[in-house]
Amino acid sequence: MNKYSILTLIILFSQIGLIAQQVQTKEVYTYANSTLIEDIMTAKDIEFEALQYNQYKIKLGRYNVSVSVDEGDLLLRAYFSGEPTLNRINDFNTQYRWARVYLDKDGDLTIASELSFTGGITKDGIHTFINTFKALLETLSEFMD
Repeated sequence: MNKYSILTLIILFSQIGLIAQQVQTKEVYTYANSTLIEDIMTAKDIEFEALQYNQYKIKLGRYNVSVSVDEGDLLLRAYFSGEPTLNRINDFNTQYRWARVYLDKDGDLTIASELSFTGGITKDGIHTFINTFKALLETLSEFMD
């Protein structure tokens, strides 16, 4: 191997090292807890009210949302007025993913979404989950009109 080949390899490996140094690492969470949830709400400028341990009430846009931590996972739930048909509810569930819509035991129209922390998730992933749920609230409202 001549000196130019060695020099080329040295430059190449130094550039690879620079690229590798630019990779950002993000903290991965494997279990939701009240501290994490409150940090996320604060970072998103979402006002929250602690109802009891691991349960909160927040406002996403014009909607009241229940937030709870259950067995280390995050659950968002909201209720709507009105009496859509089961066919209309089924249509929504067929057309949209990321949440389930149903009539609860009191007959209230409910939308719920759960974020599993199994395998880990970053704060960015949690932010995306909340943003997606907020968008689904608007979509459901329009869909059921």
